Amino acid sequence: WQTLLTVAVQPSKNSLIAQLTHADQAMLLRNAQEIKLQPGDVLACSSAKTSSIYFPVGGSIALYVAGLSQPSSAGLAVGLIGSEGAVGLQAALGLGAGHFQLLVQSAGAAYAVKALTAQRLIRNRQRVLLMFSRYLWSMYESVVDLALRAHTQDTYARLAHWLLISKKCCGHAPLRLTHERIAKMLGVRRSSISLVAHDMKLKRYINYSRGTVVLLNISALEALANR
Repeated sequence: WQTLLTVAVQPSKNSLIAQLTHADQAMLLRNAQEIKLQPGDVLACSSAKTSSIYFPVGGSIALYVAGLSQPSSAGLAVGLIGSEGAVGLQAALGLGAGHFQLLVQSAGAAYAVKALTAQRLIRNRQRVLLMFSRYLWSMYESVVDLALRAHTQDTYARLAHWLLISKKCCGHAPLRLTHERIAKMLGVRRSSISLVAHDMKLKRYINYSRGTVVLLNISALEALANR
């Protein structure tokens, strides 16, 4: 599931870690592993207690939910996290993954921090506990937003929104997504994504080739995502 990196990544590339003091960063990352993220990797599943917290410095990780009696392919992503935050952060409070799978969407890298390390840090640093708690609340609001979109929007609007947040997570790196992977995240058929993406390409909202997506008209996509 996890591949260790041979080249060190930079803590400052993760916005959540960058908010910590140098001393707190050192304490948090003292025994951290630098891992490579590959699309389709499952970092944690709903049936197991989360033992690590992942701070991405590239790529993106989805909060993915699937029914207990369903195959892992039949589910829905209700969150997407990049270098702005972390996944599995509830482990710092002694909590497990709940109903979430932590599923890598886009390739990148991350720090894997043991839950016990984070728990020791927040016991001694109230400001870190407050920062983590605020971030978890913002994630909760994002989960609610995506769940609402799944029930109230059509595939066109949902795809536009997913492309926008996926690009935000990737930053300046190329956005590498296949129709099949997007369909899995949105819980729809691949054919539905292909039809909508083709229409967006004809209208020059996006372009795509060999798994790389380029957003050509951000304003149009934002209008679609918010309709």
